[in-house]
Amino acid sequence: MLFRALQAIGALALLGCAALALQGTPLLGPEWSRARILYAGAGAVSALTLLAMGTLGRMARRAETERAEILERLRRLEASR
Repeated sequence: MLFRALQAIGALALLGCAALALQGTPLLGPEWSRARILYAGAGAVSALTLLAMGTLGRMARRAETERAEILERLRRLEASR
């Protein structure tokens, strides 16, 4: 649950950074704003970090579950011999 929340917050933050970056262009803003684009880029690094932390946490949990299943199979195999 925590790792999913980290991923969701990271995705929302990344969308916010994209919107902020677009506001620094004539597309959504009055003119080019180098500072706004750089600020959005710095925020995007943090957002990507949250996404990575969530993904790594989920992968670690999945690996632990698979390890436990393999150990259980080995125990059953040893018990059947």
